[in-house]
Amino acid sequence: MHVNPAAAEATILSLCQFPRPYQACQFILENSQVANARFQAAAAIRDSAIREWGFLTADDKRSLISFCLRFVMQHASSPEGYVQAKVSSVAAQLLKRGWLDFSAGEKEAFLYE
Repeated sequence: MHVNPAAAEATILSLCQFPRPYQACQFILENSQVANARFQAAAAIRDSAIREWGFLTADDKRSLISFCLRFVMQHASSPEGYVQAKVSSVAAQLLKRGWLDFSAGEKEAFLYE
C-alpha cells in the first residue's frame, strides 16, 4: 500500500468485481494495517456475496457470516469503528438474506455467535 498507494487502492476497489474474492478479502481484513483497505475488503465481501448468493453453497454462506461475526467480536476494541460497523453490517445483511434458508439450529448458532 505504501509503495504505490493509487495502484493498491484500485486493486482493492476492484475486488468486488472479481468472482469469489472471499479468501483475498478475508486475508486483507485479518492482516492489513490500513483501515480503508479493510473497509473496502468488507464491502467487496458484501457485494460479491449478494451478487453470487444463489450460487454459493450453504457452507459458504454460513462460513462468510461466521467469519464476519467472529471478526467483529475479535476486534471489538479496535479504534477504527467504521471498519467494525461495516463488517457488522455485512454479517447482518448476509444473515438477513439467508434467514429463511437456514435451519432453526443454524439460526440459533448465528445468534449465539
